[in-house]
Amino acid sequence: MNKIKIVTLAFAFLASSQSISGSFNSDPEPINSHLKNMSPDTFNTIINEAYKNKEKWVNSPHEYITKLFDLNFLRSIEYTYKVDNIEKPKNIVISIKRDGFLDDSVRGDLHILHLVLDSANRWEITEIHKGVLCWRGKSDHPLKTCQ
Repeated sequence: MNKIKIVTLAFAFLASSQSISGSFNSDPEPINSHLKNMSPDTFNTIINEAYKNKEKWVNSPHEYITKLFDLNFLRSIEYTYKVDNIEKPKNIVISIKRDGFLDDSVRGDLHILHLVLDSANRWEITEIHKGVLCWRGKSDHPLKTCQ
């Protein structure tokens, strides 16, 4: 099952990296009012530890979703990967939507990560926005926080 997910993610990355369009500063979906800001500290600690241990994945931000998120037991995973410059990116926005949680009320979630390449050529997550998909309840937007 995990092999299928990785192949799907790799294909999605290749497809999305070839079709970057629109304003870089805009989020993948116009839902900002329904997203909560989260601290990037936990993810940055994992990333910094990987840099310290000279792990190769930290130099490939498209691999961050497989290292920072639990991708097991999900119905679907979608993500977009936008860069400010294809040849030498300095800013990246990664959006990941996980759907099909094994939960009675929470269906899935959406995370939008903003990454910046620092002066030491290390990627740092500067912002994280999170929305929650609900199974039940009425909402004017599918990503509104579940109640």
